[in-house]
Amino acid sequence: MAKKHFLTFATNFKNENPYLKDWIDYHVKVGVNHFYLYDQDGGDEAKEILKPYEEKGIVTRHPWTHLDGTKYDGATKWYQRNKNHMGFAHAAKTYRKEFQWLMKIDVDEFLFPIDGSDHLHTWLKTVDIKKIKGIKLPRINFGNNGYDTKPEKSVLEAYTKREENYSDHKDLGNGDFLSSNRFAYSAHWWHYKWYKSGKMLTDTDQMGWRINHYYTKSLEEYLSRQNVSGGRPVGREGFDEKNRGCNEVVDESMLELLKNIGR
Repeated sequence: MAKKHFLTFATNFKNENPYLKDWIDYHVKVGVNHFYLYDQDGGDEAKEILKPYEEKGIVTRHPWTHLDGTKYDGATKWYQRNKNHMGFAHAAKTYRKEFQWLMKIDVDEFLFPIDGSDHLHTWLKTVDIKKIKGIKLPRINFGNNGYDTKPEKSVLEAYTKREENYSDHKDLGNGDFLSSNRFAYSAHWWHYKWYKSGKMLTDTDQMGWRINHYYTKSLEEYLSRQNVSGGRPVGREGFDEKNRGCNEVVDESMLELLKNIGR
């Protein structure tokens, strides 16, 4: 029996108002059916941005500021639980019966089809949902393209230089296999039911997508977000550290996709 949603996102966000609309609009165009958003911002502007999407049934927004100032607020070590992990776990436990696939993803990350199609479902529907419990999608970092100040272009139009090779991954989880994720202390991987047999798809050569990660953006944007993540290296030196090696390859494939989907 088909699920209510085929492809969904679980996302924690804070101070992302300049980017939220473009991020949602792009992903709707390429095939994301629903967004479970954990609102750590708490401001009226974010609510107003999301309101039309909530009314259309595209977004489920959960206020998520009740953990501010508690032991779950801030950066953690690998064995510690924080409010981001708790948001992801809530999505997995609460909604796993209504979606087929759930992606852990941030607002600075964009799924990009590398199989020659313009839609994420083209490849994903070739994956056997009875056998594959999760997919480790490769992630590649894009740099600042030489921008010190925020450009007038959108993120996807402005930042077209990246590192040479994949440097990380994130999990796309199959709802039929996801556990409650109570002890999944990561923004990258899911936990799966121990009693239900399934395989992880990990070979990057078999992937139809990648994750484009726009972490630094311009220096101005990088510095403006330093109050959000306690794990973000600070100052110009921190920016240079994160930006190093991320402008090696000119990659304008996203621009072609944007033309094809009418963005």
